[in-house]
Amino acid sequence: MVPMPIALRQPPPTTIDAFDRFVEAQADTSQFELVGGVIVMMANPTETHEQIASNIGAPLKLAMDPRGCRTYQGGIRVQRSDDKWDTDKTRPDVVVRCGPASARTYITDPLIVVEVLSPSTIDFDRGAKLDFYKSMATVRHIALVYQDQMRVEHYRRTDTGFEFEVLKVPDDQLHFEAADFRMAVSQIYFGVEI
Repeated sequence: MVPMPIALRQPPPTTIDAFDRFVEAQADTSQFELVGGVIVMMANPTETHEQIASNIGAPLKLAMDPRGCRTYQGGIRVQRSDDKWDTDKTRPDVVVRCGPASARTYITDPLIVVEVLSPSTIDFDRGAKLDFYKSMATVRHIALVYQDQMRVEHYRRTDTGFEFEVLKVPDDQLHFEAADFRMAVSQIYFGVEI
């Protein structure tokens, strides 16, 4: 007798609508993201993580406010559209959007996205989450910042796709051309023990 192959049934991806209902039922709603239809629990940030995010977020906010842009640090979610059937809804460490304010709890038009990489989520951050950000038409810059080494991976949108650069020495400059913003890697890691 020849054994019959067994098909493994994959659960359907979680939608934004289902994710929002899931988050509302949780005691701490900030601890989850939806990446590629998978609900991911976010790691509790370390002091190093928060220092790096603040080192980027504070000067970026000061530069963006006069331009009518808003800078959010870890408090607002990003999704591709208002489509409740989409399968991605993340909470970047720092995100910039330009345009009028709204009362929504998420944005669909980020210009700059910064993720400070945590060891427990690095695979999602550098994989499905990075792909999600690249799929958004408004995103011009994505920075992935490491906690355990002086390393910033910068993705810059061009007419032909995304260019990639790695910044690893204190004098290297992270330059968000779309926002006319520049900062040295030494400033990103100010007060951080590597």
